[in-house]
Amino acid sequence: MEKKIIYYMNEIINNDNKIYNSYANLIHLGFFTFSNNKKILLNGYEPLDIVYDDLWFDLGISSEKKIKCVMVLSGNKTFENLFSNYDIYYQILSDFITTKKYIIKGLDLEIENCATIENTKKFINDFKRDFPDLLLVLSTIGYSMCVKDIDTKYENEKEWSYALFNKSPEGNKIDYYNCYFNEDNFTIDSLEDIIDNGFNVEKIIMGCDSQYFQDYDNYFELRCIAKKYPNIGGTFIKYFNDSPYKWDLSVWLCLTSR
Repeated sequence: MEKKIIYYMNEIINNDNKIYNSYANLIHLGFFTFSNNKKILLNGYEPLDIVYDDLWFDLGISSEKKIKCVMVLSGNKTFENLFSNYDIYYQILSDFITTKKYIIKGLDLEIENCATIENTKKFINDFKRDFPDLLLVLSTIGYSMCVKDIDTKYENEKEWSYALFNKSPEGNKIDYYNCYFNEDNFTIDSLEDIIDNGFNVEKIIMGCDSQYFQDYDNYFELRCIAKKYPNIGGTFIKYFNDSPYKWDLSVWLCLTSR
């Protein structure tokens, strides 16, 4: 199984450090949001605005090099708008994905605490029905994946349980989880808590902000994780522009060296 090496990218790249020259095999792009006036926006601009011409060009090259681009849908207001005018906003999203289907290969939902579990399941079922070949990802706070909940807890609340969700049919439709940790919790113990909570280690991507990869501690921890759990899904960093020098190569070595 190929390890997932993921850059989050939410800024326009205006230098020669091109993401398609990296060891990454996935790009999580944006923050895509739904505005109040029934539009989809990328970091505050319409995604087809001229300001993004170079970005889409670079992403096209990345796609040709088999680096998949996953759009990130994020923000409390975004999901509030989506589920208050579901048919309208879902169609807007579907139309945009179809327009950029040669680049957009998946959707990352940063949905924690922004929607009920029932609405989330509805969206997952609709999306996988309409786009069965695209990746569907949940981005989570790592701690949320470690929490053990009795099965009835959070069933009808926004503060819903990922452990409970994972046992549902919709949980099986999630391709992987991007689990965000701070420096102190980016550890093998955290991963083992997630595994003990019922999650498949192959679907777990452990990552953090670029500031936490500035020294050797997280690289060392990632290496220890990969040695004990060689089926770990991979790792990610936020964000591309701020990432340490050759982060992608360093984590590739951590994940693949024996």
